Amino acid sequence: MIKMIRRTAWLLGLSACWIPVVGAQNDEAVREMARKAQDPLGNVKALMTDNTIAFGGGPDDDITYGFQLQPVYSIENETQFNMIARAIIPVIGVDPGVVVPRIGPDTRPNDGPRWGLSDIMLQYFFSPKTDSSVKWGIGPQVSLRTRTGDRQAGPGWGGGLAGVVFGGYGNWSLGSIVMQHWGEDRFSLSTVQVIAMYNFESMPGAYLGYNNSITYNWNANSGDQLTLPLGAMAGKTLLLDNGDALDLNIGGYNLVVSPKNAPEWQLKFGISYFFN
Repeated sequence: MIKMIRRTAWLLGLSACWIPVVGAQNDEAVREMARKAQDPLGNVKALMTDNTIAFGGGPDDDITYGFQLQPVYSIENETQFNMIARAIIPVIGVDPGVVVPRIGPDTRPNDGPRWGLSDIMLQYFFSPKTDSSVKWGIGPQVSLRTRTGDRQAGPGWGGGLAGVVFGGYGNWSLGSIVMQHWGEDRFSLSTVQVIAMYNFESMPGAYLGYNNSITYNWNANSGDQLTLPLGAMAGKTLLLDNGDALDLNIGGYNLVVSPKNAPEWQLKFGISYFFN
């Protein structure tokens, strides 16, 4: 795990050194692409990643790792609505005794770290076409029982609803994704993903803000339902020569409220590719 963290830091450091070289481009085009990358209802086709290294979990202050591959495909059509399809494909590694509140409702004992695929989520947002600076979308989500083991258990077969509100205000991009999902074994989880980004005028494509999820597990024990991360992240969106784009970000979050034996803080980073 330590080697993985070092490699991650090396990769992000190398990317940061590369940013000034690639950044000599049309400033307005870079700003527009950064806002599209931050917009969950944006007209994009992308392969996004969300990586979380969590520290201080379990009785032995163990480390867990979560990786989410999130393909996104926006479909424009002749109707009054656009459709945005997104999949969440999670791979996690969990040490014994660590509670992972976003994956399962309770901890399951084992004899060592377990790596594997968790349950895949599919989401579909229908968003009315509008010229307003504020837009919204709503739609169903379904989960598939794709886990490779009990330690990677998520909702299993299940379904729910998700809604999005997003808007731009000056240099700010603000929005949220609200989700409620039900699954097997009395799984019931509410999630609010908060998005608040400040885009720097003097550094096109660079931004600072918050992008993380607050969760409430309705079937957890009293005092273990809520997970609340507080922190910040920074990132940069780059336009490539072929018209595609690359987004890099990194941040740290303290879990100020969390279940017993959950990690104490998270290092999060993302490397996402947007197709022209």
